[in-house]
Amino acid sequence: MPSPGRNQPFPPLQPVEHSRAAPIRDPRDRSFALKHTLDRVGAAIALVVVAPILLVAAVAVKLRTDGPVLVRERRIARDGRSFTLLLFPPLPLLERWAIDQLPQLVNVLRGEMSFVGPRPERPEFVELFGGNLRRPDEPRRVRPGITGWSQLRGLAAHAPLAERVRWDDWYVENWSLWLDVKIALMTVRDVCRGVDLASDG
Repeated sequence: MPSPGRNQPFPPLQPVEHSRAAPIRDPRDRSFALKHTLDRVGAAIALVVVAPILLVAAVAVKLRTDGPVLVRERRIARDGRSFTLLLFPPLPLLERWAIDQLPQLVNVLRGEMSFVGPRPERPEFVELFGGNLRRPDEPRRVRPGITGWSQLRGLAAHAPLAERVRWDDWYVENWSLWLDVKIALMTVRDVCRGVDLASDG
C-alpha cells in the first residue's frame, strides 16, 4: 500500500490525436454549384441564339464610333477578384434594349460572372470603400451578375453606394434558385418594356 506521506509519480501523459474539425458548409453550396453549371450552359446556348444580334450590334458600333467594337473594363467581385468586363460602347439604341450588356455572356461562359448576382464594382470604388464591398467569406460562390436585385431597384453606378451594397447583401442572404428565376423574369419584362435597367457599364 503506498505511503500517504510520499508523492507518487503520475503516469506519463500520452499524446492525443485531435481530429480536424470538419469545415462548416453552407447548405446552399450544392444549389450554388447547380447555379454555376446552369449559368455556363445557359450562356453557351444564349450566345448561339443571340449571335445575329451581336453581329448587327458590332456592325452598328463600327459604323458609328471610331473606337473598338468591345469595351473592356476592369471590375472587382465581392471576394476581391478582378476580371475584365465585356460590353458594347454606349449607343442609345443598344442601351435601351440592354444589348450593350450581351457581351457579358462571354464572362458568364468563362465562369467570371453569373446571369444573376451583385453587380461588380469599379476599382476606384473598391479603393475608396473596399471594406464595405469585399466579402471574403463568399469565395467564388456569389459571382457578379449581368442583372441583379439592385439593378431592378433602379440603382445605377451613380446611386448611393451604401444603398446598392444593402440590396446586394439582401440578395446574397436570401439567395435561392427561385429568387434568381424571379429576377431573370423581371429583367426580361423590363427589357421588353424598354425600362432602363440602371447598368453601370
